[in-house]
Amino acid sequence: MYVADKGGDEFSQLLYYFNDRCDPDYINSTDIHGKVVFCYTPGPGSVSAPPKYADIAATVRRNGGKGFIFSQNNLDSLDLYAIKGPALPCVPLDFKTSYQIAVYCNRIGIPKIKISTTRTTSGSEVVAPRIAAFSSRGPSPIYHGVLKPDIAAPGVYILAAAAQTGAYKSLGVSYVFDSGTSMACPHISGIVALLKSVHPDWSPAALKSALMTTAHTMDSHGVPIEANGNRAKIADPFDYGAGSVNPTKAADPGLIYDISASDYLEFFNCPQGFGSNNNCTPPDLNLPSIAIPGLKTSVTVVRTVTNVGQPNAVYKAFLEPPPGVKMAVEPAVLVFSNAKRVQSFKVIFRATRRIQGSYTFGSLAWHDGGAHLVRIPIAVRVVIEELYSDAS
Repeated sequence: MYVADKGGDEFSQLLYYFNDRCDPDYINSTDIHGKVVFCYTPGPGSVSAPPKYADIAATVRRNGGKGFIFSQNNLDSLDLYAIKGPALPCVPLDFKTSYQIAVYCNRIGIPKIKISTTRTTSGSEVVAPRIAAFSSRGPSPIYHGVLKPDIAAPGVYILAAAAQTGAYKSLGVSYVFDSGTSMACPHISGIVALLKSVHPDWSPAALKSALMTTAHTMDSHGVPIEANGNRAKIADPFDYGAGSVNPTKAADPGLIYDISASDYLEFFNCPQGFGSNNNCTPPDLNLPSIAIPGLKTSVTVVRTVTNVGQPNAVYKAFLEPPPGVKMAVEPAVLVFSNAKRVQSFKVIFRATRRIQGSYTFGSLAWHDGGAHLVRIPIAVRVVIEELYSDAS
């Protein structure tokens, strides 16, 4: 997209609407034929009462506008502005860029703009991946001791065959770009199928462990993965679980956290959640993650790993404690051999501050000094009392 002081055949007039004027009824009352509409809504009203951007886009298209630009952090929701008929360019811009355009509009008597065609960029310089704004976030509302989500996979604007229903049917198309867990799930399913072909004797829990412990949380330049949303931020385990899936590394994870069917059965047979009068304490599943929703003083968690790499291997523990928490692992070194493929260890968590806090995040990784780095995410919430509110 370009803005220019001088117009021409390739440029269109830019109509600037600020805050409450970014309203479909108000815009409908103006002459927007052949022009590009720009809505800038930096005020708090954009949070409590979001602009009706989908309605505005429809209004612009219906009245012969050539494009629609609006201020919004990336919410991965351009499909909301899909309109029947000829395509209408809909361009979301972050608030900094939107402000610069607003200044330009106020400075120029009749601002002009050109929206260029989309360009596809690939390579190591592309900032990817990012966690979609619509992706489900943790913590788990029921099983507080289970960290969710587990892992992230591509799910934004994936080209795939779609059922001939709804808007797709009216448009008469079979292949579309679609977003959501319906797009991420096939990626994970396909990767699991490939892993199963390589390791046919692995259990579902072992396959899940391989995916999670080899996932990455940074891009190729060592930059942390971001999470899109109303305010973009560095992603954490409640955004992506263990991280973004890495199929190549998952084939050779080194260690796995396995769980038997009977362990799952015991876990789910212990009543949890609302209205439970049973004093049963659910077992701590051998998950490749740790979640502690109420750390008052200290908690000890036990995990068991199975060596699926080189028979003779030595793994050392590397800790990244959550802020406000002290961590220790016993033993801190695991020595494997042909005769000793399975080993257990303890992770001790101690609160270092007396506070009713929110969740903080860390990790535990086992490294053999070579290619295997077996990492699990950790989420801990330090509390004074479980039924204590810190709301003011």
